[in-house]
Amino acid sequence: MKHHHISFKEYTMDNLTLPSNIADLIPPDNMAHVVHEMVERIPMETFLPYYKGGGTSSYHPKMMTKIILYAYTQKMYHGREIARQLEVHLPLMWLSGFQKPDFRSINRFRSERMKGLIDDLFREMITLLVADGYVNMEDYFVDGTKIEANANRYTFVWRKSAEKYQEKLQANVDQLIAQIDAIVEEENAEEIDASPAFTSKEIRKKTEEWEKRLEAEPDNQPLKKAVKKMKEDYLPRSEKYEHQLQVCGDRNSYSKTDADATFMRLKGDHMRNGQLKPAYNVQVGSSDQFVLGYSLHQRPGDTRCLLPHLETVREKYGVVPKRVTADAVYGSEENYVKLEEKNISAFIKYNTYEKENTRKVKKNPHHPQNWTYKKEEDVWICANGKKLVRIGTSKQTTESGYTSVIQHYQCHECEGCPFRSVCTTSKYGRTTQWNPVYHEQKQKARERLESEEGQARYRQRQTDIESVFGQIKQNRGFRRFVLRGLQKISIEWGLICVAHNLLKKAAKDKQRSLAA
Repeated sequence: MKHHHISFKEYTMDNLTLPSNIADLIPPDNMAHVVHEMVERIPMETFLPYYKGGGTSSYHPKMMTKIILYAYTQKMYHGREIARQLEVHLPLMWLSGFQKPDFRSINRFRSERMKGLIDDLFREMITLLVADGYVNMEDYFVDGTKIEANANRYTFVWRKSAEKYQEKLQANVDQLIAQIDAIVEEENAEEIDASPAFTSKEIRKKTEEWEKRLEAEPDNQPLKKAVKKMKEDYLPRSEKYEHQLQVCGDRNSYSKTDADATFMRLKGDHMRNGQLKPAYNVQVGSSDQFVLGYSLHQRPGDTRCLLPHLETVREKYGVVPKRVTADAVYGSEENYVKLEEKNISAFIKYNTYEKENTRKVKKNPHHPQNWTYKKEEDVWICANGKKLVRIGTSKQTTESGYTSVIQHYQCHECEGCPFRSVCTTSKYGRTTQWNPVYHEQKQKARERLESEEGQARYRQRQTDIESVFGQIKQNRGFRRFVLRGLQKISIEWGLICVAHNLLKKAAKDKQRSLAA
């Protein structure tokens, strides 16, 4: 068997020389270049307020910001991992100028220096993107997603349980106090009312009182026992429940490993048993798939996060959109009214929007939507031409203090009506309720949504904000926070958003160069 002439390229590992500029080794479309350019454009004044001066010299803030942002674009979220990669990953080594901060320095920079810096950094980046024409501020697509906290899923504290235990404890304390003080109380029994609930301070005071009494009567066994019970059992428990309820605040739960996290239902529930997990509710606004603003909340529902979110992004990032598009979760009366006051057009469905558009409802003569309202008499006319007269008004006030007024109507002529069985099951006659303000806002919302502009916007909402979440959670695998506590995870989410915007800019640049 005859071999053909085989040739190999020359290969030697001696006297290798590097190009004079390391940057030449990194492909021109690598993310490291984008990160480097964008961070370089941020004025040094942005970083300086977060340094005190004096002491030993610190790593350069631009270098630290670059390596963290670049790491986040490459799905590296842990300090130790970033530190490891600084030994071997060429683009990271180039960005760090071959310096090697250890994981402690990286984590400290991220969780301490970044406290105020992250907001400024995010705002500067948005300003640059707007200036370069990547993004416009007028359209704003809002949605929320829940991100799991870095906390134990099984160490929870429920407010209801704490309240229940506290109540049981109160009863025991009352009983013990009554028992021991019964002798004293028989003398002034007339004055005694139902005993108040004891706070831990009062329990402590009572215990000290008894200890003094013990000094006088050292052989009083029941008193001795009672003091021990109070000190070793009731007092610490009372303090524990008070602390738990204080941490809960107006939430229903919290996690012992990250007390800022609240238990919420997450969509990707692999057990499919509706298990609650400690998480944060992240509200994000986007435009052209760039993140324009974000805020973090400790309550699971999205509806009441919209106004605080818009307030936050106005204060922190100077974002005041002209048009807000969001799904039906956000379509509350309060949200519509407040957005109108701010001159923001709301392209937001309300919860019954789809239902009202169905043929079934449109064709049903007994649906109040198809009745006539007579303003001068303040009555509704039903399908059989009978009147529903106003029988009263009720008010509802939201947590933020917004009050809506609901009017109640009832028909007194249902006797013998041929439609009665299909119209109502009430033996007192058909009733309906109406909220004029919300009604008017829903009409306006409907008109906006049904216009061509509205339909286009609503379609864009899905590709816009939902793809932002898709990219962060699916493509970059960020589904659980690394840090703990509301303040630190705000920093972390800020970094995720800046990294997202840099990746988006790189993708747009690529499109532009291909089109050119």
